[in-house]
Amino acid sequence: MGTDYLLRALLAGIVLCGTSGCGSEPSPRTVVIVVFDALHAGHVHHLGYERETTPHLDRLAEEGVTFLRALAPTPYTVASTASLMTGLVPQRHRVLRSFGSHLKPLGVTIAETLHDQGWQCFGGTANANAGKLTGITGGFDQWVEAYEGKGSGDVPFLPRGDGTFVHMVAPDWWVGHLGEILEQRDPKRDAFIYLHMLQPHSPYAPPQRLLSQFADPDYISSWSDEEEPTGFRAGSTSPLVRANKGQIPMTEADREYTRALYDASLLWADEALGGMVSLLRERGQWDSTWMVVTSDHGEAFWQHGLWGHNDQLYDEMLHVPLVVRAAGDALPKGARVPGLVSPMDIFPSLMQWLNLPLVPGLDGQPLDQAIHGAGVPNRSMVLQTNGNRPEVGRTAEGSKLIVGRAEGDGVRVERYDLAQDPMETAPLAGEPDQQAVSSLVALMGSLEGYIASEFQRAEHLRTLREHLKLQLAAELALDQAMGVLGLSIPTGHAQRELRAGAGDQADVSALLDALGYGGDTEK
Repeated sequence: MGTDYLLRALLAGIVLCGTSGCGSEPSPRTVVIVVFDALHAGHVHHLGYERETTPHLDRLAEEGVTFLRALAPTPYTVASTASLMTGLVPQRHRVLRSFGSHLKPLGVTIAETLHDQGWQCFGGTANANAGKLTGITGGFDQWVEAYEGKGSGDVPFLPRGDGTFVHMVAPDWWVGHLGEILEQRDPKRDAFIYLHMLQPHSPYAPPQRLLSQFADPDYISSWSDEEEPTGFRAGSTSPLVRANKGQIPMTEADREYTRALYDASLLWADEALGGMVSLLRERGQWDSTWMVVTSDHGEAFWQHGLWGHNDQLYDEMLHVPLVVRAAGDALPKGARVPGLVSPMDIFPSLMQWLNLPLVPGLDGQPLDQAIHGAGVPNRSMVLQTNGNRPEVGRTAEGSKLIVGRAEGDGVRVERYDLAQDPMETAPLAGEPDQQAVSSLVALMGSLEGYIASEFQRAEHLRTLREHLKLQLAAELALDQAMGVLGLSIPTGHAQRELRAGAGDQADVSALLDALGYGGDTEK
């Protein structure tokens, strides 16, 4: 920790003594992390975007520190959010897919660490890939899966296998939820609050009052068919996915309308951020609040031929905003910090800023080094895409190397000089560093094998779940037959009817408990 950092802390203590008296108890601290899902830094106004999409985030940046080159380690939610929570690269925490990857015991989270230090921890997500399914919710005293449907304005948009729907939660719901948290928190304890909004992630369905600020009022979709009679429109992702597959055409007007939908969705989320800040001010908690705003990954708009995220390692899918506003004067205000950083640096940074024990072995690096110009010498990051055959890469301050599969089992290699070609439009010619390529090829092959084994494991768990349901039904039938004959039912069997009521939603652990086996199928 640098001398100037300690000096600022000392001065802050003197100021506090002068205003409230050195004998009074300090205000409990609050840390709020707000995640905008799928927010590419290139669409943030204070980072250079021409449209005023983020007025409240821009104002927050004036009170805090903006990191100009923050990269997510992956362009998809499951792995990237686990990295934010654990400070580990995806290849170490191994929460790589949404069909069964589970964090424990491979990582310790921010919430678990703060909870062990006596903090109250509250969290919630509007994205099913950033919640309980992946095991990142440990340590939270309260956790809300908002996509299950929590507000009167929620829009069910994606069917699930159990007959329910994934809901799109309006950003302003999170303001009300934060208000509930502030009411529930113990006023004498520090609190950690994690809020993961869906917007500006698709389906882009912003209010018309916001869309009208960016969209051409005369826009008419260039295409429609029986499946999508209205063509490209707000709230529909299917045409964009089909266009990615080359199944339908898109004009530049269609693409511009899509960008307008995204920007309006971002402005909608930014309004909620402003509401959160206002709420903390009204409750008298803003002065003792640390607020971090970032994203899990970016969003592409055909810079390299695709819309969306998941599938490429170019910066539009990886470059995210990262703004940190400190309580008091612990960090400089309005600073703009260059250098390669990542959302997985948030974990070790909070531990340092809050004067808590650092967790050993993290891949994330304390951001104080970048703020004070030291940085991490020769820092680089390993990258990977989603999918059964992921692309992998390594990026440093001014370069990027990408390795993927060519036809068959061939290897495709791309290199970029980011200083001369920040948009990654001109791959470098010549032979790459063969050792660097070989190491990435080996990683790619290992990931393919690991993901294949995860598929097999998931299939095994599905089969086990079905067998356990059948066995539970048979056990219940036998219990009922015994009851008709007046025979006593074995101890503990009365709980089976409660478990059976869970139906398809009962998980393997619950079924094992119901059958009296206990234990964890993961083991």
